[in-house]
Amino acid sequence: MVDPWNDIFMVDSSSNFTPFSVVGIPAAIYDVPVTANCDNLNALVNKTIANEWNEKRFEFLVGETFIRSSLAEFIEEYNVETETVIKIECVLGKETPQPLYDIPAPDWVSSILISPSFFFSTTYSGEIMVIDKKGKPLLQNSRDKGSAVASDSKKLEGHQVAAGGENQVITLFEVTDGALVPKTVFRGHERSVECVDFNKDCSRLVSGAFDSNIKVWNLEKGDESTVFEKDANSDSKPKKRKENFVTKVPMVTLAGHKDAVVGLKWTTWNSSQVVSASWDHSIAVWDLQLAGEVSRIRASKAFTSIDVNPKSGLVISSSTDAVPRLYDARKGSVVKQSFTGHTGWVSCVRWNPCDERCFVSSSFDKSVKICFFCMCIHVFFKIYAEYRRLPCAPLKSV
Repeated sequence: MVDPWNDIFMVDSSSNFTPFSVVGIPAAIYDVPVTANCDNLNALVNKTIANEWNEKRFEFLVGETFIRSSLAEFIEEYNVETETVIKIECVLGKETPQPLYDIPAPDWVSSILISPSFFFSTTYSGEIMVIDKKGKPLLQNSRDKGSAVASDSKKLEGHQVAAGGENQVITLFEVTDGALVPKTVFRGHERSVECVDFNKDCSRLVSGAFDSNIKVWNLEKGDESTVFEKDANSDSKPKKRKENFVTKVPMVTLAGHKDAVVGLKWTTWNSSQVVSASWDHSIAVWDLQLAGEVSRIRASKAFTSIDVNPKSGLVISSSTDAVPRLYDARKGSVVKQSFTGHTGWVSCVRWNPCDERCFVSSSFDKSVKICFFCMCIHVFFKIYAEYRRLPCAPLKSV
């Protein structure tokens, strides 16, 4: 048992950890009380370096694990051997991200997208906002009131965004001449649409909804097999305004979840497979060519979101608890890693497309956390909101 009041350990300081930016710090041995935390270690390292050094923030590791508590708590938790000198490696910490723009929205934000040309934001009252890279709102499109929307965007011929919501339809818009012009409407879901995702070549769109179903839509040019044709013998009165968009029905409906489908992503290891997350406490892998389920991961909590790593194919998930979890959906249901730090439900997780070791999570505890991992489990940054819980969190290079 470590005595936090009396024990003092010999600590060997060095800077040989390679995955992150490092600085040249002379290796030395210091007597450090076990009550010392990261702030105390930071002060020690900064005082040790030459006088002309500008004070920096460091991160500290023992082995492959970052220190996130006092030395006494760390030693107890990880059973660190205390009979010899404890080697602590220091790496130069990255600065906590600061807000670049503060853009007001007409209602609670339900999703955010970052594309090469625009930012897209959707709200729970049905608006779609298009914002340029300088933070200037370009246009706002109001859909049916009360339509909470989820969206995804891809640069097709122009720049297009798909949005779906409580009106049970998905609309494919094109950003053109300062307006969002509807090009295609997809009908088939029986309850609110919660998630949509384009495949890599933009030939397919998948969607998940509160009706527990996943639907696959055809985006190919010249496709007429899924175009909805109104019955010529229908007695309904003709509409006064001509519709300039095409209505389509799904190619395939995948039924297998028992509750709302709230997360849906194409896999990186097979172009015909998607991964879905549901409130029925499961993550499922589907093969669209076979039109069936490939595998399923079962958990003890309802899932709230998932994302597939663009390089490694690993699946990061969030649930109705405070712990994002890492899975390899190709190798079974074992949790590879759990990431602690949040104090409320985690609402959304997203991978960094430029760094396979980094993901961001948002939570009802009013914080966003940016995490890096290399066989270790740690939060690097915490970004706090002022007032309300955070329902979404995008992460992308711009």
